[in-house]
Amino acid sequence: MSDRAAVVTGGAVGIGREISETLAADGFHVVVFDVQDAAETIESIREAGGSAEYRRADVTNEESLEEAFDGLSVDVLVNNAGYFEPLVTDKKRFDEIEREEWERVFDVNVTGVFLTSKAAITRMSEGGSIVNISSNVAVTGVPGFLHYVASKAAVLGLTRSMATELGDDGIRVNAVMPGLTTSPASLQAGEEFWDAIVDQQDLDRRVTPSDIASAVSYLATEESGIVTGQALNVDGGFVNY
Repeated sequence: MSDRAAVVTGGAVGIGREISETLAADGFHVVVFDVQDAAETIESIREAGGSAEYRRADVTNEESLEEAFDGLSVDVLVNNAGYFEPLVTDKKRFDEIEREEWERVFDVNVTGVFLTSKAAITRMSEGGSIVNISSNVAVTGVPGFLHYVASKAAVLGLTRSMATELGDDGIRVNAVMPGLTTSPASLQAGEEFWDAIVDQQDLDRRVTPSDIASAVSYLATEESGIVTGQALNVDGGFVNY
């Protein structure tokens, strides 16, 4: 087992699985936190010669997180868990969003980042890295997903404030802002929607989970040792500034 540990929330499927597999290939012992069973992800990592384990964790529940972090020394935390899939096929104008749904999105996407990071830094020493998964919609705005857009904008605020506060401890905090990515949830959006997105990118191909994982890998490791408080767009040039 590697003496360096990376915790990936929501690491059982989709982008989270790809991040977990990539960090394992980088030499980290990967600990997948998820409410879903991550047996397939763990098996895939081990078959490739990596080291990994699954710990059930609800990022919205402090007690669950404390249990999941028990005994861990954390070098990297990737806050990837998010509430998105149920929203894809049920787009609503903002004044149609009920408070319960609004709170659920923020509970997972924002409070989950806050609580998980808060628990992780007590197990993280100088040289640690936190990577938060935001979204390019935080700067573009997308109709039908105001609660999701607002939550991902909040993640950018968390990232910048955490980077400022944790700099003296030698802990870096950055964000990755994926564009629409070929995860199981996003593929539900349909071909017409996807074609419209790619038409607006500078690069004429879909963003893949591997693209996101490579960016996370860079920000997690010492290759980016002087980088903190930054947000990296990974969207084929959809946001170009």
